[in-house]
Amino acid sequence: MSNARTRGDLVLRKNEERRILAGHKWVFSNEVHRLEGEGEPPLLVDVRSSSGRLLGTGIYNPHSLIAVRLLDGRVGEFSDYLRDRINAAIEMRRALGGITSSSAERLVHSEADGLPGLVVDRYGDYLSVQITTRTMEMHEDTILGLLSSSLRPGGIRVDRNLKAREVEGLEIEADHFVGDVPHEVEVCLGDTPLCFPLREGQKTGLFLDQKDNVRNLAPFLNRENVLDAFCYVGGWSSAILRQERVVQVTGVDSSERAMAFYRKNTGGSSKSVLPVCSDFLDWGKDAYKQGRRYEGIVIDPPAFIKSRRLMKEGLEGYYGIFRLGVSLLSKQGVLVACSCSALLEWDDFAGILRSVFKKEGKKASMFYQGRAAWDHPRLLSMPELDYLKCAAFWVEDL
Repeated sequence: MSNARTRGDLVLRKNEERRILAGHKWVFSNEVHRLEGEGEPPLLVDVRSSSGRLLGTGIYNPHSLIAVRLLDGRVGEFSDYLRDRINAAIEMRRALGGITSSSAERLVHSEADGLPGLVVDRYGDYLSVQITTRTMEMHEDTILGLLSSSLRPGGIRVDRNLKAREVEGLEIEADHFVGDVPHEVEVCLGDTPLCFPLREGQKTGLFLDQKDNVRNLAPFLNRENVLDAFCYVGGWSSAILRQERVVQVTGVDSSERAMAFYRKNTGGSSKSVLPVCSDFLDWGKDAYKQGRRYEGIVIDPPAFIKSRRLMKEGLEGYYGIFRLGVSLLSKQGVLVACSCSALLEWDDFAGILRSVFKKEGKKASMFYQGRAAWDHPRLLSMPELDYLKCAAFWVEDL
């Protein structure tokens, strides 16, 4: 990879340009007719139709199913493009009024910001960066230099422990740290302060994509007894506990590290919080047998479908946890069901829930449908990037 050419020309098969002309940003390997030139694969390619029409410039990876991820327009010097697009992504968030000194935001969101394979989250004075494409990896020093110059963070975590890196032929390695990156950081998500493990946290540290849904739905979970399944460090629970009617919140997660932060964020030694370090399926089955029921339940699991090969297993996993959650509801209550699997489409997500409600003999009225937070922009031409699904229901016995 170190000897990769800077640039090349890539020609598509006949009639394979129609999706690209409609605004889609991916070229799949079976759509490529030929790569012109010899030697090591280039980092950038100018993509052309079979008739020679220039379709744009993209980053190239011959070892991935997604062979080309198109950039915005025809790109000259890539370092200039990186600077311009990173600055534009940050300025958009500033212009929308979403950046404050103590809050947390996604500053760069991959394809939607014209920077495929680059994610940058800001937590107060610190940055957490994910790089999952070959070309971005080769320009990591440039990217970190641009971020340091523009934002002057106290430290940067570069998350290298990502399954997505393997798909691109990149190694999964120990995280890399630039500057002083503390083990713990506290930020505010809306009105809720959260402490979390920046150096060893899941994803980039927190699940920022859910912050709008948490803020919007917490008032509807103003119930006496609430269950927060897959609670991580307590984002949902902390917001729910700020509601006036809540008597007790039970948080369940299998990670001991996450539960330690959950207790810290929710005051887990008080009678109003019951932290449970356990697999949700194991605990939930026992809770059901013991007759425990909840007026509000949040089910916000990790992605169960990481590849098409795991689709059947993942669908069964979602069905199992959603059915268990519905069985733990009181005769009337609020259910919040979520999925962050990009391969699970909204129709299939709704179909699973529809089957669960029917099987459990429940009437469910959906009153809220949410996606990823405002700072995770989406491209209308690429619905497959609309990965996060969050739905809330008023559920009652038939």
